[in-house]
Amino acid sequence: MDGRIWARLWTVANVIAPTTALTTLLFYFGYVATTARFRYFGVYLDMVDLSLQEMLLYGVEVVYPPLIVLAVISLLVIAAHTTVRWTVSSPDRDAITGWVGLFTVLLGLLAFTRGVVGLLVPRVARTETIATTPVCLGCGALAIAYGLGLLRTFAIRWDRRRAAIGDPPADPVPAAPPAPPAPPAPPVPPSPAAHSGELADWLESPAVRRISRYALAWVAVIVVAGSFWTANSFAAAYGRGRALDDAASLEHRPEVVLYTKEPLRDVPAAVEQTEVAAAEKDSYRFRYRGLRLLVESNGRLFLVPARWIAGSSETLVVPYDDSVRIGLIAG
Repeated sequence: MDGRIWARLWTVANVIAPTTALTTLLFYFGYVATTARFRYFGVYLDMVDLSLQEMLLYGVEVVYPPLIVLAVISLLVIAAHTTVRWTVSSPDRDAITGWVGLFTVLLGLLAFTRGVVGLLVPRVARTETIATTPVCLGCGALAIAYGLGLLRTFAIRWDRRRAAIGDPPADPVPAAPPAPPAPPAPPVPPSPAAHSGELADWLESPAVRRISRYALAWVAVIVVAGSFWTANSFAAAYGRGRALDDAASLEHRPEVVLYTKEPLRDVPAAVEQTEVAAAEKDSYRFRYRGLRLLVESNGRLFLVPARWIAGSSETLVVPYDDSVRIGLIAG
């Protein structure tokens, strides 16, 4: 009874755990990309103070590209794994299985070594293509584990086949007349076939299986850590790309005409400030043109000039209350 319960729990965990990890990874991708997107305009995401719902809305558009890339890679991996399973399914193709396993291990060692170099030498990681180091670490470790699994299957079959063949029977020798007794002959070492099967038994032993499970657990840790590192690198680059697109399209967005009761300090140079004649003392006497809305959150407006110049333009933060009034003009 306990065995069946554990088997069911293990099945449920295999379904839930990958889904949870994938959801967390995509949400993290959206968070990092949105952070990089606002930081380009000099705004920290903590200052914006987005709610969870707003954060999810900003992150939804970001997860589409990695989700599509992940789906395509998964389909390719499934196709490759299906081909390998077909190769392994027949002992007649053991030679192919061995060569594929050896090639996969060597390729994984090269990739993992490149990842370790990028991990230990910061200069390499700073100048490399986006996410090269984490991709090499994760894919290299996974390739090594997969290739060793193929080589293990090949070695077990090869040793079992060797044990089944054994030593060939000796040819019959005709009877000879009795001879005088001879001195005892030295012991003859057993033939290699006498020991065949020991390698397969060792590879299938509980100790090796336990070590394999521990190794796979650490491989999973490397793959998960590499996945988040890769998501972080790609998300930051994607968020900055989205910010560049936003900056290029600011002039085509609706213009925000800002009216205030008191003059604003440190207004961006590209913003036009005009004092409007007013009859009442508490009326909105100052008008600002040339602004675009970046985001509104927690009772504040984050406004940027229509022409954004990285490194010199400023983001204007004003309270969104009765001290200001805004008008919108279609871009």
